Amino acid sequence: MKRILIVDDSELMCEVIKGALRGLEEDIVVFIATNPLIAIRKAGLFNIDLALIDYEMPYMNGLLLIGYLKEINPLTKIVMVSAYTEPGAQITLEALARGAIDYILKPSNKEEFEGFKKELLDKVRWILTGREFSRKKSKIEKDRPKVLSYLEGLKAGTPNYLVDKLRESKVIAIGISTGGPPVLEKIFTNLKKDFSIPILVVQHMPPAFTKALAERLCKLSQRQVKEAEDGEKIENGVIYIAKGGVHLAVEKILGKYYLRLLENVEKVNSHKPSCDILFSSVAEWYGKNATGIIMTGMGCDGANGLLEMKNQGALTIAQSKESCVVFGMPRVAIEKGAAEAVLSTDEIIRLLNEV
Repeated sequence: MKRILIVDDSELMCEVIKGALRGLEEDIVVFIATNPLIAIRKAGLFNIDLALIDYEMPYMNGLLLIGYLKEINPLTKIVMVSAYTEPGAQITLEALARGAIDYILKPSNKEEFEGFKKELLDKVRWILTGREFSRKKSKIEKDRPKVLSYLEGLKAGTPNYLVDKLRESKVIAIGISTGGPPVLEKIFTNLKKDFSIPILVVQHMPPAFTKALAERLCKLSQRQVKEAEDGEKIENGVIYIAKGGVHLAVEKILGKYYLRLLENVEKVNSHKPSCDILFSSVAEWYGKNATGIIMTGMGCDGANGLLEMKNQGALTIAQSKESCVVFGMPRVAIEKGAAEAVLSTDEIIRLLNEV
């Protein structure tokens, strides 16, 4: 039996969310709190598995409430129900940094309610049950002890094939989704100061959020992090974040690499930007001189593109289950044989800093 707590001062929104949750096949109990004080009291009385919380509420905002809920039960998973605005994006990113694992955008009109309910139901199902694709243990997972033994050699500076392949890379492409922003913060703030390989990131986010993400990562990491622009030359040492609502690809012209934003291409795997689009274009134009990393997220986006990169000789890495918020995208990539190595976030950082 899973316990879900809805926290919102709008009775209408509470009813909409509660109605959507009736579509879950699992046994659940739903509690409703119309302000944070009621939420804290109910969290103290019941073992809450998942809290769906608003930001603007009486007595305290959602960011403060996250702290109280985590103090009561560190295992409670929290999803912010966010406004689709630039200030809402900044608040949501701060919520993710404080312990929320995901967010969902509030509908702004009646036409958006059905899409909102479907997305909410999908995310809650994944978060509570981890329901993913059934699978057999892949070869790469069987080889994990071997991969880790190579990484252990990094402590002594021992050369290994992962480092060698990474040093051949002219670009690093990262595909990431649910739980992604805090992971990106950790990676970029822990990269060595002279890290110079350009990094291209597809983080599944809507348009108003990707610019805010780039600004936040830039401030926290003290690196040049920016939202990608169409036609700009890819420069060493720069981190480019794919713009929400637009696919990100690369192109090579007269020996130079440029970014391309594909506005008229439909969603791929229900996403725009799509990790598959980025990985596929990197495979085409960079070949073996690239590294692809697929990280925490729901669904299957990125697996096919990562396999294209591997087939071209690029280094391909999947984030380990233990370090993922949701082991969906990396799992599918592993199943397809697209990942050459399976590494935790800390191991990925260690590897990158060997360049």
